Amino acid sequence: MDDTRHVLKALRREQRDLWSRLASIAHDARYVDDVCAACFPLPLIANLRCGAWYTDPARLHGTAYFKSTDGHMYAWDLSLKRANLHLAALIEESATHHELTGCILVDSTRRGKRFPDALAKTVPIWCAVLNRASARIHGTPACPPLATPADAVARSEHAQIEAHLDAWTDRLCCSDLRVPRLSKPLVPVFAHAPHVPSLPTGSHQHHVVLVSVSPAVTDTTSVPAPAPGAMYVQGAGDDHEAWAEGLTPGLFWQHRTALLNADLTRDARVALVHTLVAHERARAGRVLWLPGEADAPPIAIPGTGLAVQARAREQGFSAAERAQFALLVHCDQAPSADERTPRVLALGLDASKRGLVAFSQALPAAVDAITEALHVAARDHGATAETPRVLVCCETGFQLSGALVIAVLAASFDENRRGLFGGADAHARLTAHRLRITKDTTQRRLQWFTSAVSAGAPSRAHLQRVNAYLMGPQRQVRVWDLAATKLPPADAV
Repeated sequence: MDDTRHVLKALRREQRDLWSRLASIAHDARYVDDVCAACFPLPLIANLRCGAWYTDPARLHGTAYFKSTDGHMYAWDLSLKRANLHLAALIEESATHHELTGCILVDSTRRGKRFPDALAKTVPIWCAVLNRASARIHGTPACPPLATPADAVARSEHAQIEAHLDAWTDRLCCSDLRVPRLSKPLVPVFAHAPHVPSLPTGSHQHHVVLVSVSPAVTDTTSVPAPAPGAMYVQGAGDDHEAWAEGLTPGLFWQHRTALLNADLTRDARVALVHTLVAHERARAGRVLWLPGEADAPPIAIPGTGLAVQARAREQGFSAAERAQFALLVHCDQAPSADERTPRVLALGLDASKRGLVAFSQALPAAVDAITEALHVAARDHGATAETPRVLVCCETGFQLSGALVIAVLAASFDENRRGLFGGADAHARLTAHRLRITKDTTQRRLQWFTSAVSAGAPSRAHLQRVNAYLMGPQRQVRVWDLAATKLPPADAV
């Protein structure tokens, strides 16, 4: 009994070993190369977060976020929070240039399964519902039946999922999300290592190639060691908090030659990772999950005058940005005693659960500061709703900044995206509007946000704090007179 326990403990230690994980990822990434060659020129997409480990950023066309929890037994769902409609737009864009159309979506799963539920069920649900919604709204395309992998989804479960499709289609069509017009139906193609799919050219469908990169490992099957001294780990990119030592897919691919050096000892490899992480944090202010995140331009929320951007905690604002925007809000950055301009509002918030109380306390004045800035910009400078006048930043570009923007959209805009902050009766109209806010209001504003920002959405905990503010006593317009010409001071919160 003791021997068995020691063996299992050693096995678990090997599965968490950094060298085994990185060598297994490099092994599985070669299968992605094979699929890309067979399915050229379909764009390569990583399903976050696990899929990013297996996809070379130089070849990546984008990311998606399909969660396995939306495909779990009896919890099947089409998430409007994670609608991934940017992926449909990317697929349609590829159709204008090539005969073979669709995309390659990469993910993995841990031991014992051939496909993660995200690929076996969540994405097939998404394809089927988008086909039906596009046909209902736009009259195209034809709607093929739901497709799931027979070796991963029992036929009884398949039938139960199929019974929900019409209800999910109704919910999507009744939401504030813009249903994409599909020229051809989205049809899943299931691929798992080591089998490489073969696609017909000139077909009347978009091929959504769902790639499960890791060979299935069970008690009776195994995969040869991917490198000297390493044990193969199925789904090695999963659960990165337990093994990655702060390493991200972006850093891994940038330094993969050094990291995959088989001559390094375990301690030397861990030390190398720590050095790379520290250097990146010193250079960019944070460790990016994928390259290019720090250079992303502001993303406008159409028709609102608001924009969001990912920005390092220590990164300030340029003179050009101060001239362009009526108000610059940095959710993570601590207020500076040297800041003289009322155009910058630094909130000094923490995106973790520890910062939820401070986030709640900052919401009322921050929402009114942004509302006032939009009002003054429209009144004094003739700014249109299509011209971003307020930039809201945080380290991710969607966590704190997204929650704050959603609060502003719910508190100060009507259902037609019209700002309620103009005119002599603005105070009365805002007050009356805020008394009518419900959770449905917040959900629809979240849909406005995710329609524009594909990188992610605020956490459930932050959205709950937004709801508590919007439906509590602090939602009233109370900080200053909206007829005033001066913005609130930067220390208003």
